[in-house]
Amino acid sequence: MKITPENLKRHELIGLKTKVFESPNPSQRGLEGEVLDETRKTLNISGKIIPKQGCSFIFTLPEGIKVKVDGNKIYGSPEDRIKN
Repeated sequence: MKITPENLKRHELIGLKTKVFESPNPSQRGLEGEVLDETRKTLNISGKIIPKQGCSFIFTLPEGIKVKVDGNKIYGSPEDRIKN
């Protein structure tokens, strides 16, 4: 299945480029990089562990389209999120 802005929340995030748009931790805002790993509660962005809850992210799709996603919407284990 091709990744689109509409199905991004149900898609694999590892390998996508992203930027932390909003975070309760000011030092995390603006952090950019590639999603190296994902757990139920966090994203590993270029070696930095960022909580999903309370943050928002801008993901860049392979075609260059940028999509803003509320971290609360992608909270949960990747395999459960992909199934839904």
